[in-house]
Amino acid sequence: MFELFYTFFKIGMFTFGGGLAMIPIIEKEMIENKKWINRDEMLEMITISQITPGPIAINTATFIGRKRLGFKGAVCATIGVVLPSLILLTLISIYLSKSFTNPIIQKGFLGLRSGIVALILSSIFSLSKTTFIKMQDYIIFIISLGSLIFFNFSPIILIVGFGVFSIIFNLKNNN
Repeated sequence: MFELFYTFFKIGMFTFGGGLAMIPIIEKEMIENKKWINRDEMLEMITISQITPGPIAINTATFIGRKRLGFKGAVCATIGVVLPSLILLTLISIYLSKSFTNPIIQKGFLGLRSGIVALILSSIFSLSKTTFIKMQDYIIFIISLGSLIFFNFSPIILIVGFGVFSIIFNLKNNN
């Protein structure tokens, strides 16, 4: 149980940029280092984490913790991933809140943002290797991306809509 807590504590401690930036680190730690889940399970957890309320990192930690050790594992992993942010935000609010107007600090945040975008793109590339299997997957991706960028569609509507489409399409083709 401590290993599960400690693993997610490290992920929470060394990941900046929110849940999407955590995905490549969670992926490396869970699939490659610990071998607690495989790529398909990771994709399923990310999908479920995206459509359930709450931050993706917390949802993913909860799902992986539950898979490993049941309810206690879910609580342990969730606390592990949240605790570093809670500690850091508390310290920032107490000691550093005035320094955010400092030009040097602002320039540092610009660099962090660039690094976070790289982490997110790395995760997209890695996870796409097992996502795009059929032509249907590419079509859904292109339509979804275009709908998000050009028409400002709701991600929730797209996720639910293409989930239903995929179920209907696959049921129809399996008969």
